[in-house]
Amino acid sequence: MKRRLSLSTKILLLLLLNLTLLAIVFAIFVRVQLRLELESFLLAPARERITSVSRLLALELEDTEESKRNELLARYSAAHGVTFYLFRGEGEQVAGPDVNLPEEVRERLRRGRFRHLPSLPPPPAGEEAALPPSSPPFLVVTGNPDMYWVGVRIPLRGPTSPEPVRGTILISSPRLLTNPFFFDPKPWLGATAAVLLISFLCWLPLIRGIKRSIEQMKQAAERIAEGRFDVRIPASRGDEIGQLGSAIRRMAARLEGFVQGQKRFLGDIAHELCSPLARMQLALAILERKVQGSQASSIADLREEVADMSSLVNELLSFSKAGMKTAEVRLSNVNVAGAIQRVVDREANGTPVHVEADPRLEVTAEPDYLHRSLSNLIRNAVRYAGQEGKIEVSANSAGKDVVIKVADNGPGIPDEALEQIFAPFYRVEDSRDRRTGGTGLGLAIVKSCVEACQGTVSCRNRIPTGLEVEIRLPAATHGNT
Repeated sequence: MKRRLSLSTKILLLLLLNLTLLAIVFAIFVRVQLRLELESFLLAPARERITSVSRLLALELEDTEESKRNELLARYSAAHGVTFYLFRGEGEQVAGPDVNLPEEVRERLRRGRFRHLPSLPPPPAGEEAALPPSSPPFLVVTGNPDMYWVGVRIPLRGPTSPEPVRGTILISSPRLLTNPFFFDPKPWLGATAAVLLISFLCWLPLIRGIKRSIEQMKQAAERIAEGRFDVRIPASRGDEIGQLGSAIRRMAARLEGFVQGQKRFLGDIAHELCSPLARMQLALAILERKVQGSQASSIADLREEVADMSSLVNELLSFSKAGMKTAEVRLSNVNVAGAIQRVVDREANGTPVHVEADPRLEVTAEPDYLHRSLSNLIRNAVRYAGQEGKIEVSANSAGKDVVIKVADNGPGIPDEALEQIFAPFYRVEDSRDRRTGGTGLGLAIVKSCVEACQGTVSCRNRIPTGLEVEIRLPAATHGNT
């Protein structure tokens, strides 16, 4: 069977997809709206760090001879994992590794008119020199191969220029988002975590509430499908899900009324048929003593048909009685091994039956209902599989329940009939039909009796052949009478 995702998983995946699409739309909006200011947006978290490093480098360049500026830039490059260059004016390289700048970068260096920058006044005695001023960093992205260039304008004083001129510290790297010098992921991860946390805090109560309500309605629907109409769905919601729960409760109540009415109707009809059938049997017995010859065989056939009708009426009475509400059934502690043995002694009819049950096991049940259920199961096994080998009856403890199994080695039933075999008047035509004595009520009576005792019944085909019926009843607890 194909495994399907749960409802909560689907909702959470939908939430993540929603957040991802919002992030993509936001990125597109920023790119379209900010245009040339996109670099400022990308470098905003690292702008202070880039500017601070550039100003410190500019300060050291003031005190470094031109011949040693390459060493200074190399030291900064190794320390920060990027490559530093120094340019003067509109693109004259002063220091750093030789580089053939892409045209986009050169164009950015040429932007703006060349102007002199005011020199800084000398610091007072005993104080450190002030950091030179700088402009906000800019970003240029080039391809073939991909390279990111970040430039910072600084005042630059040369040996031939007593007044500072415009200089540019150019920083390059093949990576931007994965380079911690350019891009610090921590603020973004923190913001993402905050968004996810807020979203989950907003959505989680809704998801849990919907899932809990749907699970309650699923369990209620399963109970209704099993013919148990005592569903309990809390009426705490006022939305459409709450209205659906109310509709399920009303449906269960009406179905219970219909089913109880049907069983009561069947019981009434069966009860009314008992008297005329008894009179018919008495009349046939009298008539049988008075007729002879060929007429006697006809009377015998008629008597057999009346006996079948009487058996059917009795089963209808049993079925309608077993369908009473649980509250109308008085439960008590019943010894399982004793009940099984009494039924086997009465129903086996010479067929070998192997019983394996702990004599200490007890269940909470109505004794007559338990005996009737076991009688029908063992009678069916003897009737349909008695010639195929021994029948096995076992009882074992399973937590708070006791599991009783009746298994045979007969032909079993088709797999598609397993879900219908407990329905009233259902018969498997190929192997178990009216010609072999079945009325289609035996297993329906078993189901009604077991459910009246607050238990469940199920069946499965054995491998290689055979049928196994399982009854699960609550184990007796101390104090039950």
